[in-house]
Amino acid sequence: MPAPRRIPLVLASALLLGACSSGPGDEAIAGTPSSPPGSGAVAGPTTDSSTDTPGPVAAGEDWAHVHNLTVDGDLLLIGTHEGLWSQLPGAPAQQVSEQRFDVMGFAQAGTAMYSSGHPGQGQDAPADLGLRTSEDAGRTWTSTSLLGEVDFHRLRAQDTIVQGLSAHDGKFLRSTDAGRTWSDLGSPGLFDFALNPSDPEMVLGTQQSGPVRSTDGGKTFQPIPDAPLLAFLAWTGSTVYAIATDNTVHVSNDAGATWEQLGQLQGQPQALGADGDRVVALAGSTIWDSTNGGRTFTPRITGLDDH
Repeated sequence: MPAPRRIPLVLASALLLGACSSGPGDEAIAGTPSSPPGSGAVAGPTTDSSTDTPGPVAAGEDWAHVHNLTVDGDLLLIGTHEGLWSQLPGAPAQQVSEQRFDVMGFAQAGTAMYSSGHPGQGQDAPADLGLRTSEDAGRTWTSTSLLGEVDFHRLRAQDTIVQGLSAHDGKFLRSTDAGRTWSDLGSPGLFDFALNPSDPEMVLGTQQSGPVRSTDGGKTFQPIPDAPLLAFLAWTGSTVYAIATDNTVHVSNDAGATWEQLGQLQGQPQALGADGDRVVALAGSTIWDSTNGGRTFTPRITGLDDH
């Protein structure tokens, strides 16, 4: 684990990976270092040589800049600089959204999809798209709220609860009516967060000093003692997956109270998603895929932009 004095630099560097230059207010993010000390000396991932695993596919040149990953069974949903895409194991990715807008934040809750980001080239819209909603599996999108006001780089949703982190000021916002109105929960200094699928009042977050937990929907947070320094989170069922700042993969089955280290990814982590035992992680220029709860990974998509 990195020494405590290097923690702020590592997470500030990770924050840069989620930033895009297409919206105003990104200047504060762009001023942080681009890579943490020692990021080049990283062990390779724990790989799976099973012949039943489909081989990797190459990213397309027109969608290689990826911001987020969401898993729905075998289907991988990819939020990119050029719209929402989907991909099944071993198959080429397909464009989902009719418009190629910059999908900086994405969340799914049942049949509803939520996104945030910036308009694509030639699209008549403010630089910050606020919250957008799709009811047709991501094909078309309508503005729901905060248009021209907020750019969410992290979005999570459960039932009618939607929560997001504003990229410009770090504010943590919560909606209980599917994103129509919002409560401002302040700026708790979160980098990433996840909602408990069975109790969305419980929120896990990552901070520069270590992971934190809330039992009141994110109004207050308490540190989790003796936990690894985590950056990215994904909560599925009763299991929380995480990537630490040293690229190690961790799992918790008690809402983040204790963690087990599973392995290590190659390349700086940039996104994480999970559904059941399927775990996907963007690290370096590769999306890694696990079907056994993060114990082993194989390359799923290669040739992505290494942010």
